[in-house]
Amino acid sequence: MSVFKILDNVSAFPKVKNNSILIFLILTFIWSWGNWGMALYFLRSGSHENANYIFMVLFFLGVYGPTLASIIVTAATGGVNSVNTLVKKYTIWQASSKIYILIFALPILIMLIGIGIFHLSAKPVGPFSLPKLGSVLWLVGSGLFAGPLGEELGWRGYLLPKLQERYSSFKCGVLIGLVWFCWHIPLFFAPVGALVANGDITVLYVSVYLIATMCLSFLFTYLSNITQGSVFVAILTHLSINSGLAIVFFPTLMSSENYLSVIRLAVIPLVIFTIYIVYKTKFSLK
Repeated sequence: MSVFKILDNVSAFPKVKNNSILIFLILTFIWSWGNWGMALYFLRSGSHENANYIFMVLFFLGVYGPTLASIIVTAATGGVNSVNTLVKKYTIWQASSKIYILIFALPILIMLIGIGIFHLSAKPVGPFSLPKLGSVLWLVGSGLFAGPLGEELGWRGYLLPKLQERYSSFKCGVLIGLVWFCWHIPLFFAPVGALVANGDITVLYVSVYLIATMCLSFLFTYLSNITQGSVFVAILTHLSINSGLAIVFFPTLMSSENYLSVIRLAVIPLVIFTIYIVYKTKFSLK
C-alpha cells in the first residue's frame, strides 16, 4: 500500500484523529523546543566557533514547529486532500480594503503611541530620520521567515478552527494566547524571538509579554473569522506587528534598551484596542 493510500485512509489513525489537538501541540513543542534547546546550548557553551550561525539556523528551524505539526497531523487524520485544503488557506487573500489598511496601519499607530508615551516619560526619542529603503526591505524580508511563515499555518490555519469546533471565539483566543506564550518560553533566554528576549526576565516583563500575546491572539482570531480563515492575512498581520516599522524612523530608539522600552509601552494601546474589538464585535463569552 502506498503512502498516499495510507494517508487517505483516515481510519488507519483513529487515535490520532481523536486526539489531534493534543498531538499537534506535542509535535509542535518537541520540534520547536528541541531545536531552540540545541541552539541555546551551542550559543552558551562556546564549544563551536560558528556558534552564532548554528544558533540562527536552529532558531529558524524551531519556528516552523506549528506548521510542520499541522501538516503531519492533518495528513494522518484526513489524508492528502485535507492537507491540500489546509495549505490552500495560504491563498485566501480576498478581504476588504479596510482589513488591509488595519493590518498595516494599526501596528504603526500602536508603535507611534508607544513612542509618544516613551517621550512623555522624559526620555528623548531623538530626531526623525528616513532610513534607507534597503534597511526597511531587509527588516520586513527577514521578519517574514522569523515567525509569520513558520507559525500561522499551525496557530490560525489548524489550531484555531479545531478549537472553534468546541469553544467560543473568546475562549479560543484565550487558549491559543496561553499556548502561544508558553511556546515562546525558551526564547526568553535567547538574544531574539520574544519581547522578554535579550533583557531582564522579571515578573513584570513576563506579565507584559503574556498580556501582549493574549491581545494579539484575540486580534488574530477576529481577523481569521472575518477572512474565512485566511492564513495569508494572518501572515501579513504577524509580519506587520513583528516589523515595528515606525521605530525604524527613530534611530536613537533602535538600541536594545530603548527598543524594548518602547515595545512594552506600546502594549498599553494594544490592550485598549483589543478591549474595543472584543466589545465592538461582541465576541461570544460562552
